[in-house]
Amino acid sequence: MAHEAEDKAREESAKASQKTKETAAEADKKASEASAKASGKAKEFSEYASQKGDELGKDASDKYDKAKKSAARNYREGKEEAKEKGNELSRNRDNPVVVGNAVIIGVGSVALGFAGYQKYAKGELSWEVVGLATAALGAFALGDYYLSQYLFKEKYPKK
Repeated sequence: MAHEAEDKAREESAKASQKTKETAAEADKKASEASAKASGKAKEFSEYASQKGDELGKDASDKYDKAKKSAARNYREGKEEAKEKGNELSRNRDNPVVVGNAVIIGVGSVALGFAGYQKYAKGELSWEVVGLATAALGAFALGDYYLSQYLFKEKYPKK
């Protein structure tokens, strides 16, 4: 009977060992399938990400080229406009309106700066004073603009 029990135990052990091998093989097969599926999904995602990256890169490159061309065009136009304004100022340098405005700007800047510094030195400079001076300067500039336009039109035309 001891032999029978021993044989039975060996038989059960062999069955368990076989069952373990089958389960391990099945688990290995399922793990391999899952790995292949995950690898396929990863490759698919990688291709998608690469495609989107290429599209975004091309879009950014196109926008950069467009902005670069626009900036170059704006630079040329601005340079031409500044050159034209400089030539206009040069042609009109003996016009009394232009000379008068240049003198007013120079003297006014010095006077405003000096008065502001005096107020500051006395401790009387406040936002209220600055606001009033700014409003007065704006009103003067507006009047000067319209007077200059009138004088250019009626008495001292631009060249």
